[in-house]
Amino acid sequence: MQELSIRSKMAAFFVFMLMMAFSVWAKQQEAEKFSVQQTAGNIQTEELPKRIALTFDDGPHPVYTKQLLDGLRERGVQATFFVVGENIPGHEDLIERMYRDGHLIGNHTYDHSDLSRMSSEQACEELTKTSNLVQDITGRGTSYVRPPFGNWNDDLDCRLTMISVKWTIDPLDWTTQNKSQVVQKVVSRAEDNDIILLHDYYKSSVEAALEIVDILEEQEFEFVTVEELLLE
Repeated sequence: MQELSIRSKMAAFFVFMLMMAFSVWAKQQEAEKFSVQQTAGNIQTEELPKRIALTFDDGPHPVYTKQLLDGLRERGVQATFFVVGENIPGHEDLIERMYRDGHLIGNHTYDHSDLSRMSSEQACEELTKTSNLVQDITGRGTSYVRPPFGNWNDDLDCRLTMISVKWTIDPLDWTTQNKSQVVQKVVSRAEDNDIILLHDYYKSSVEAALEIVDILEEQEFEFVTVEELLLE
C-alpha cells in the first residue's frame, strides 16, 4: 500500500513537472511569435530610400567637368558620365579621376553623331573608338551608351556590351544659362528611379547639378549610377 502511495506521488510529481515544462515552452513560443510579428511590422513600415541617377553628357570639359567632380567628391555622390571621344585626348586625367572617384563612365559616341543616320559599320566605329580610349585610361571599356538625340538601334552589334540609357527628366539645360530654372525643372519632377539628363559642358549646368544634389538629398533621395539603378 505504501509502495502504491509512493508511485502515485511520483506520477503526480511527473505530471506536475510536465505541465510546468509545457507552460514554459508555450510562453517561449508566444514570445517568439510576437518577436517575428514585430520584426515583420518594422520591415513593412520601414521606408526604403528613393534612388535617383544623375547623368552628364558631352564632356569632359577642361574646366567645368573638374568643377563638377570637385563638388560631387565633396558631397560623396557618384554620377554617370557619357563622354564624347573627341573630347578625351588631352584630358585623360579627368577620365581617370571619374573612374577613381567611383563614377560610371558611359559612351556618347566619338563626335556626337546621330547613330540612326549611319551604317552599322560607321556607328560601331563611333562607339568603339570612344570605348577604346576609355579602356586605355581606366582598363575598362564602356558598357553603357547614351545615344545622341536618343536615337538608338537595338539591333546594332559592335561586339561590345552596350546597354542604351535614355532619361526621364530633361530640363534642357543646354538651352539656357538660367541655373535656377534648371534646378526648379528637375526638383519639381524628381521621383524614385528617375534618370536626370544634364551636361557637364556648361557652367550653369554644373552649378545647377550641385544645387540639385543638395536639395534632393534633403528630400532623402540617394544618388546612384545608372548601373546601380538598372541592375540592382
